[in-house]
Amino acid sequence: MNTQKSPAETAVAFIEAFGRHDLAAMSRHVAPDVVFESPRGTIEGAPAVLEEIGQFAEAVAKVKILSVLGDADEAMIMYDMVTGPFGTLRAVDHLVIRDGRITADRLVFDTYELRKAPGSSS
Repeated sequence: MNTQKSPAETAVAFIEAFGRHDLAAMSRHVAPDVVFESPRGTIEGAPAVLEEIGQFAEAVAKVKILSVLGDADEAMIMYDMVTGPFGTLRAVDHLVIRDGRITADRLVFDTYELRKAPGSSS
């Protein structure tokens, strides 16, 4: 009996943990050599990726999952991040899953609200 989560289930668990600021739960879903791509750049390795995502998660008050699609190796999840400083940001993550863990995460969202924030370096 296979008890491993599907890529779509892994995506949901990962984003829900992000919304709760639960780095321990997030770490259970990422591979040690995970690669994270976002509008801010590319980061490699679980410790660095989790640190970057954890820092951004501090601005997130709530996550609302809108849609999830997946097959045997990948998932795509669309969600709204409700933040204090930037309002609601709609995001999409494309996740590659191997052996039940995320090996690649490509995050896309409109950076306009971040760029117009006071103190933004963009």
